[in-house]
Amino acid sequence: MSDDNTTDTDRADAGQEKATEEWSDHRLVPEGVRMPTGYTISYGGVWVEKQIAKDTFVDVRVAWAPLVVSSVYVDPIGDQAVELAWVDRGRVVTRIVPRNVVRRGRVLVATLGDAGLPVIEGDARLVERYLAAFESINQGKIPRVHLARQLGWQADGTFVTAQDTPHKVEVKFDEQKPALAAHQPAGTFAGWQAAIKRMESYPAAQMALYACLAAPLLQIVGVNSFAVDICGRSTRGKTTAAAGGMSAWADPSEKADGLYSWRTTMLAAEKRLNLVNGLPVVFDETKLVQNPEMVHGLLYAIPKNHGAARGGGWPSGLPWRTVVVSTGEQSVLTFTTDQGAGARVLSVKEAPFGTDGPESAAAAIEVRDGTAENFGTAGPRYVEKLLDVLADGGKRAIVARHKELTADHRYESDMSARRAPFVACLALAAELSHQWGIVPFPAPEMDVWRRLFATADQTDNRGEMALDVVREYVASHGAELWSPHTTEKAPFSGWVGRDITVDGAPTVALLPQRLRDVLTRAGYDLDAVLPSWREAAVLVENGKSRPAYLIPKKLDGRLARMLVFAPGHIVSVETSTGDGE
Repeated sequence: MSDDNTTDTDRADAGQEKATEEWSDHRLVPEGVRMPTGYTISYGGVWVEKQIAKDTFVDVRVAWAPLVVSSVYVDPIGDQAVELAWVDRGRVVTRIVPRNVVRRGRVLVATLGDAGLPVIEGDARLVERYLAAFESINQGKIPRVHLARQLGWQADGTFVTAQDTPHKVEVKFDEQKPALAAHQPAGTFAGWQAAIKRMESYPAAQMALYACLAAPLLQIVGVNSFAVDICGRSTRGKTTAAAGGMSAWADPSEKADGLYSWRTTMLAAEKRLNLVNGLPVVFDETKLVQNPEMVHGLLYAIPKNHGAARGGGWPSGLPWRTVVVSTGEQSVLTFTTDQGAGARVLSVKEAPFGTDGPESAAAAIEVRDGTAENFGTAGPRYVEKLLDVLADGGKRAIVARHKELTADHRYESDMSARRAPFVACLALAAELSHQWGIVPFPAPEMDVWRRLFATADQTDNRGEMALDVVREYVASHGAELWSPHTTEKAPFSGWVGRDITVDGAPTVALLPQRLRDVLTRAGYDLDAVLPSWREAAVLVENGKSRPAYLIPKKLDGRLARMLVFAPGHIVSVETSTGDGE
């Protein structure tokens, strides 16, 4: 053992005797790490010398295998964690625990007992003293490294895309660990590009990809978190498009936790968002929402970049920065009656992979299967290019281009103008990802962006959202619709309406009071949305009826005045139903 100069250890431990033994297993510790005075270590364990009489000393066991402090991690706010290392049957085991756990022996044994920590509870006080002494005398040798608490941007300007890439990530909550594990590479970058190439003809699907690539840009261009809502009829590739976008960063398949479910609570959703600071989060399938108020609250929390303030020891103000991609037949905006929520969400209502039948299905399948095998490779390459540009002083150019795109995407309406910075983020990601050789096709033309996002104010209202509620209700309450061919008795609550055909196409007719009740429970008023429905020709009208949109139709042996929806608005024209009357 050698001591060339006065070290940090010597200064920090002035007055302490020289160390008695150098530990040489460099799988556990760097060269030169020493044992504190009075302690010895071997592959049989750790002992401390104790005096039991005037000239009598004995070795008391501290641990049943070699145990050391191998690293100290410091997170962005200065909180520390300690990595402990020990040998178990010739294999090195490491675990990271908060500093306060290491200082309380019994808590340490309880925390790491299942991991095989070679300490029993009866020696807990001895081990906490030993670890404190070991770290103190080796301050100059034990590495102090950055510990990330989130994926994405770090305080030092680095960007973490996965565990140890480039920093160790120790999440704050156990619920975040599965999603963290999903952020890893698999397959090849060429394989990913081949799969994504099938999106080239489907700009609505591309929006999910660009949303996921836009997330690292938010901090640079100064835009808060926002959501992209991919909504519409089932079997149109919504989840596949979102998974394709997420595959740039993580495993999007069902076997992993790269995609998050809308079957969640507010606190759980905040914890999932808190995992990232510049990466996307996908919330899949709005039909799984259990509490509409939670969605309403989350839509307002997302652009604040932090969660709710809570007391009583509950997680409070959890930070994030992200682009949330939501999928489902029902738009997330149908869960809120506040018009202002629309400014926080970009809605893509076109079928992501179009309606070309077999060709659309084939494209979606290739994207789904290809990205399930090749993922987590494009995002890191994209960030590497971004960091290179920033290192060369390119931030000003990126910010300037975002401002230009924001002006280009203001369109004609007030709502579109409010959304323009978000659309510009997607457009910027589309340009950069193609320019840097990440996405194998160019950004969409301006007319495509306009078609998808230039929603006129008069149609950007509750009418379409309320219609989504009706669609969802009809899809899940088919047993409450009477059909001329049914032999079933009326449900306990009565029929809500009936199956019907109009001009040879299937649709539904609903009783106005039952429809009013359905909309009221979802926070909508039937009288408020009727004008927009009539303007958009959602309802069949008969000039002989008063009012024209309440048409008498047979219902279980009687005539009832009902709202008849035009074919294609509630029931897919591909769906078979009963006959006309």
